[in-house]
Amino acid sequence: MDLVTLVVSIGVPVLVALFYLEGLVVGKLLQPPVVFVGYVTVADPGRTATTATVLGCVLAATVGQWTLYRGFNEESPELFGLRRTVPYLERLPDVVQGRISERRLEFVERQFDAYGGWAICATNAIPGIRGLMTVVAGVSAYPVRRFLIASGVGNGLYVALLLAAAWGLLGAARLFGYG
Repeated sequence: MDLVTLVVSIGVPVLVALFYLEGLVVGKLLQPPVVFVGYVTVADPGRTATTATVLGCVLAATVGQWTLYRGFNEESPELFGLRRTVPYLERLPDVVQGRISERRLEFVERQFDAYGGWAICATNAIPGIRGLMTVVAGVSAYPVRRFLIASGVGNGLYVALLLAAAWGLLGAARLFGYG
């Protein structure tokens, strides 16, 4: 089995898992954007597979952020006993708060107070600060439906930017005879 076949066969599930973890963790330990761009560039999966990959990544990132949101939202009922079953999930809000500086959190809170859902959407589309509004939205008990819509749209914009970067690299590779 060659490398491209391996990447194509396991690439999408790995990407979906990485985007879920990226949505769940503020301050990125993994690099799903790099993996996504690399996957699309190397595998060139075709329109249908690319669409499925994009939708899977957007949904995974949104569900990851929803998981984080629920951890910060005291009014949120426990889902399937998950917080009791997975000890790390119970500690996640404390871990995340420890990774965000007080100054950054104050800035994010001001933006959230001023723009609400628009701030969630916009920051999810910006590398480096993705997911920060999730913490504030959870703490402030922002309506879950509005949160999911804003988060999903922002994640969609972000993945669209990654897809454009991948297609640009793929086009450049073809231009130089590598595709």
